[in-house]
Amino acid sequence: MRRQGLKTFGLTDDSENKLAVRAGLEEIGKAEFSKVVVIGDERARVRMMAELVMSGFEGGHVPLVVDLKGRYSGLIDYIPPMKVYKVGKHPTFNPLREAFPGYSKDFALIFGGIYDLSRDECIYLAKALESAYRNGDHCPTLEGIFERLLQMEAEAQPKESYKIECLKNALSELEIGPVAPVFKGNDRELFAPMILDLGGLVVKERVMMMAASLARIKECRATFLVIDGLDWSMISGSVWLRGIVRDMIEDLSYRGISVYIGSDDLTHAPVLGAVYVFCGPIWYDEARWIRGLADGLDLEHFRYLEEGTGLVLTWKSAPFYLRFRGPEFRVVGDEEIEAHMKALGEEVSHLDSAGGKSAGVLERLFRDRASLFYAKEFLRLVGEGRVPVEAVRSQRNATLRNVVRMLKRYFIVVEYVDGTGTKWYRLTKVGENALREVEGGEA
Repeated sequence: MRRQGLKTFGLTDDSENKLAVRAGLEEIGKAEFSKVVVIGDERARVRMMAELVMSGFEGGHVPLVVDLKGRYSGLIDYIPPMKVYKVGKHPTFNPLREAFPGYSKDFALIFGGIYDLSRDECIYLAKALESAYRNGDHCPTLEGIFERLLQMEAEAQPKESYKIECLKNALSELEIGPVAPVFKGNDRELFAPMILDLGGLVVKERVMMMAASLARIKECRATFLVIDGLDWSMISGSVWLRGIVRDMIEDLSYRGISVYIGSDDLTHAPVLGAVYVFCGPIWYDEARWIRGLADGLDLEHFRYLEEGTGLVLTWKSAPFYLRFRGPEFRVVGDEEIEAHMKALGEEVSHLDSAGGKSAGVLERLFRDRASLFYAKEFLRLVGEGRVPVEAVRSQRNATLRNVVRMLKRYFIVVEYVDGTGTKWYRLTKVGENALREVEGGEA
C-alpha cells in the first residue's frame, strides 16, 4: 500500500491567526528533532505517530516502536520490512539480562518503582542480579534469582529475611500470566525495524518491559524510538522510575537516537521535549503553556484543531501547523502477523505460558518430599492455632525439627506468648501467603 503524503493546511488570507504552514518537519534542526512529544487523544495521536514513523523510515531511519496497547501492527502494510513481536506470545528478550555495566541497580529501581518496593528490597534485588552477572550468568532466569535470594536469607538476620521474603513475593507476580515465559531463558536477539507489542500484558508488566527495552536500543540497531500507549502518570508517581526513564531517554537523544513519545496530556509527559506536536483538543492548561511559549497568539484560534491537523511548537522557532493524513490501520490478526514474519525469514514460535505458577515458597525451601510434606502439614496446624512450641521441642523426629527451624529462620512462623504464659507458633504475613499457595495448589 502507498501512504498518502503530508498535505499543507491552507488558511484563508484574512485569517487573524498568522501561524506558518509547512508540509513537513524538515525545517526543524536535527538536534531539535531528537525528542518529540506528541500530545492528543489516542486516535489522532496514533495517526500522527504513524505518519512520523513512516516519514522517518523513508528517510533512512530504522524504527523501534514500543506499542503498549497493540495499536501499531497495521504498520506492516506501509513498512514491509517491519517485524512484529508480541511479548508473551513470541520469544523476545529477558529483562533480567545484563544490558550494560550497572544495569542491576537500574533494573532494581525500575522494578521497585513499579511494584512499590522499599529501598532495602531494591538493594537485595540488585545484589542478586549482580551476583548472577559476576558469576557468568548474564541472562539469569527468575528461578535463578530466587535461589540467590534464598542464599542471602540463610545468612541474614530475621528482620532482613522478612524484607527478602517480601521481595520474593513481589517477584512471584512475574511467575504467572503471559509475561512468565519471558523470565525462563527465552531470550533472543531482536533487530529493528520492529514493533514490540506489549498489549497482551497487564499495566505493570508493560511499564517494566518498556523501561527494559530502553536499555536495549543499541543492540537492536534502531536509530529512532517510538513509545505510545502508556499512562505516563504511573511513572510520574515514582521518583526512581521517572528519573531512570528520563535519564535513559536523554542518553538516547545524546547518542543521536531520535525519540518520539505519545502522551494523553502535557502534564505527565516524561521528558522535556525539543518539539511538541499537539493533535486533537488542546486543554486550557496546555493552551496557557503554548501562549507562554509563543507570546502574542490568540488562544481561541488553536484550542480546537481540525482533524488531521497538528500544532508544532519548538523552543527556537515560531509555532506552525502541520497537516497530516496518517493511515487508518486495519485489524491485523495473529495468523497474518505470523505469515508476515515468515515472509521476512523470521522464525515464528510460541511461548507456553500454560504451565502456570512455578515453585512456591515451600517448594523452593524444601527440595526433598519428606520435608515438604512436614512443612505443609505444620503450616496447616499453625494456621488453626494448635501448635505449642513445647510440643515441637519434645518431638524426636529430626526432620520435623529441622523443618520448623527453617520456617523460623525464613520468618514464615514466629513464637508468641499468650495470656497464660504458654508459647505458641503463629504465621507471619509471609507464612499466610505460603499457606494460601499450599491450599491453592491442592484445590
